[in-house]
Amino acid sequence: MPTVPILEPHRGALQRVLGADADGVDALNLHGDYTYLSSGYYASLDAELAGERMLPTPEDALDAYVVPIAADKARRAGIAVPDVTLVTDRFPAPPFVAWPVNPFSVKGELILDDAALAARRGGLTYAGKYAVACQKLPGDYRLDTARVVVGRCTVPEFADLAAASFRTLRLPAMRLRVVVSAEAYLLSAALPLPFASLSDEELGWLEEVGTWRG
Repeated sequence: MPTVPILEPHRGALQRVLGADADGVDALNLHGDYTYLSSGYYASLDAELAGERMLPTPEDALDAYVVPIAADKARRAGIAVPDVTLVTDRFPAPPFVAWPVNPFSVKGELILDDAALAARRGGLTYAGKYAVACQKLPGDYRLDTARVVVGRCTVPEFADLAAASFRTLRLPAMRLRVVVSAEAYLLSAALPLPFASLSDEELGWLEEVGTWRG
């Protein structure tokens, strides 16, 4: 298995971004892709089996990438999210973002009109075998992406959402898909942010929070 970058956090620094939950964290897994059966997922699983309190836990990782579960967690934490409808056949009227609820993909699709829905209906559900989480889009929406590393983001307008999402979803590195409208920033989904893609500024944030292991 490839080496996974592990950060041992400075307690006070992590508390400033994670809050009281930082007290239960021994290490941060910075692989950035925690999808099921990935190296990042196994690093957290191995740590849990060894009795180490690593962020994310395997449960954190699995929950964060399943849109209906992540949306429920976010809503309970006071984070605004789009309305989600789970379907296998009767899709809502476009436009909406469709997120898979299956073991094979975390890639969402923007469905803008009836023609796009007709073309993708069977593929989205694997011929009706798996549910799809459909997020209805407001009339004035734009879709954006926020890169989040230990709760911080380079884009000021997403700073509050980045911090709240880290506290809630507990992924040290992630990309957030955000539905932006005049009224709110809506958390659409969390996606992998591989360690190799981190910028010098993002790596600097990590060095403020802890010390690299090994």
